[in-house]
Amino acid sequence: MAKLKEGPKIALDNVSFSYPNSEKRVLNNVSLTIQAGEKVAIVGHNGAGKTTLVKLLCRIYQPTNGKIVVNVDNLSSLALPSWYQNIGVLFQEFNTYPQLSVKENIYIGNASEQVDEVAIRLAAQSADAAAFIDEFPAKFDQILSEKFKGGIRPSTGQWQKLAIARFFYRNAPLVIFDEPTASIDAVSEYNIFNRIYDFFKQKTVIIISHRFSTVRNADRIIVLDHGEIVEEGTHAALMSNNGYYAKAFTLQAKGYAANDNGVAGV
Repeated sequence: MAKLKEGPKIALDNVSFSYPNSEKRVLNNVSLTIQAGEKVAIVGHNGAGKTTLVKLLCRIYQPTNGKIVVNVDNLSSLALPSWYQNIGVLFQEFNTYPQLSVKENIYIGNASEQVDEVAIRLAAQSADAAAFIDEFPAKFDQILSEKFKGGIRPSTGQWQKLAIARFFYRNAPLVIFDEPTASIDAVSEYNIFNRIYDFFKQKTVIIISHRFSTVRNADRIIVLDHGEIVEEGTHAALMSNNGYYAKAFTLQAKGYAANDNGVAGV
């Protein structure tokens, strides 16, 4: 597969998966088509199969049954290097590179290309990171470890924003965020997700999140429960259904309001 210029179409055809040495199906006959350029959110309780689905898309695992098709190609038949050049994946447990500068932490997301200083700053702004970077003594040249002279140690939330900036900079055709803002305050999270939807207009975006407020603007929301799709639709449609999604969203919204975070929480 050559490097794609736009987001691919992804089709799951009766995909089931069980982890090695286990008969339990984490995913059970999942059929789902994500259109090219679509922004899809996948939500559900812990253990619903959300992250497992991401791992199948990353080719970390192969489906036990069924197949995944990318445009017209069976994902299992694609050479891994050709597939990996077309995807960007950010897991909740992301990599940090304290031995590198801020600029290098962002640029490493697409290190095969020539450094683009303008794109690096734009990525930082999109990830709500530019403000704290500008407060560092060396700004984008700041080393991010106290083991080095003049180095500083970012907070967990700052590291997460730098990781998100790395994926804005990579600008892959298929972008997958798996709980990407777990350590970020609600206001920044709200801003970042709005920028994700705008920045990756021509790309296919899959967002995994337990915070329903972050997915309400997705083109489509998929609700997984015990490895099966139980609901799907827009935020408005799912709220009118008064099912799992509507009840969970309402509970979370009340929780945010109780903590005086209503602006970003709902």
